[in-house]
Amino acid sequence: MNRTDDISNLFKRFGASADSYLEFDSPLDFKEKPSTLTPIAPELLVDAGIEVPLIDSMGVLLEVQPLEPTFAVKPLAIVTDVPNDNPVTSPAPLRHLLAEVAMARLAEAQALNEEALRQALSQGRPAKCKARILAVVSSKGGVGKTTLCAALASTLHLKGGQTLAIDLDPQNAMQYHLGVQPDVAGMGSASLTGESWSDLLLPGSAESLLLPYGALTEEERHTLERYMANDRHWLARQLARMTLDENDVVILDTPPGRTLYLEQALDVADQIVVVTNTDAASFLTLDQMDSLLAIPNMRAPSSEYSYVINQFDTSREFSRDMHEVLKRRLGGKLLGVVSMDHALGEALAYGHNPLLGAGSSPACQDLLNLSEQLKSRLEFTCTAELCVS
Repeated sequence: MNRTDDISNLFKRFGASADSYLEFDSPLDFKEKPSTLTPIAPELLVDAGIEVPLIDSMGVLLEVQPLEPTFAVKPLAIVTDVPNDNPVTSPAPLRHLLAEVAMARLAEAQALNEEALRQALSQGRPAKCKARILAVVSSKGGVGKTTLCAALASTLHLKGGQTLAIDLDPQNAMQYHLGVQPDVAGMGSASLTGESWSDLLLPGSAESLLLPYGALTEEERHTLERYMANDRHWLARQLARMTLDENDVVILDTPPGRTLYLEQALDVADQIVVVTNTDAASFLTLDQMDSLLAIPNMRAPSSEYSYVINQFDTSREFSRDMHEVLKRRLGGKLLGVVSMDHALGEALAYGHNPLLGAGSSPACQDLLNLSEQLKSRLEFTCTAELCVS
């Protein structure tokens, strides 16, 4: 069956005849063809600065060549300098001006100190001050030296005199132990500016007086220590400038170990108390301290030194054994023993002096006994010097 028969059968189904059917060929081709893109001329791509690939006759990509655009693209101009017809100049802050004045004043004071130092060195050792001087030292930190020093300042008094504590330790902690309000002024700044130490004394507990180390910058501290290094009798000259009587007691608190502050204190002290503990670390430093104190001219010729065992814990067997070892090692140089008492450290937190209260602990009683022994030694020193004079 062909196409003509199909058409004839179709007409018959509808009761019609296919004789009137005419078929003609249309010149139009309605078959859909894939759309094609109009190629862009390479020169247009070049003008736009687009890279044009090179393809061979088989359609293989050879390379991509960057082409320079034929037109120039001008970047946007960014204006950085805006003319200012009325510039405003801010004046230096007031604190800078004040700092300049302070620096000039400090430089002038240091120049005066330098001149005073040169004159003092030419004069040699100054005359010994009249007061009795006690230096509290230690080979290592953490032995309770400052606490012991503050306790002695509260309890050690000679009849008719006053007790003065001088903090030579840059930690500046003595003020807290004696109940003195923290202050930036002190021994350090006064030494740099030429002020009198007597004008900076602060009242402490139990009628004691305190000259704190004070607050110093790192540079100021180095300057102060340079004065000490250049003048072996620097502290002796400072004490000679103070108004001190033969019944006055000066207690010096020094940093642990061998320092310039320690050497200055040994140069003026009548009595030297070395604080140690019943532990291995303290025991191992005894030889170092003995060797230091034995150096010729390290301490005053008439001075005496002794040891005090501090924070002795009787509840520990090791501590009791170390106590026996230290007694044998120190012999007659052992002046006293102070028992462990946490109340002494707690007193600092509560701001009171445990030595002044009723019902003192065994440690407080140990401190009172130690104070009496040192008082007798200082009185004997005073009597001996009067006999010699």
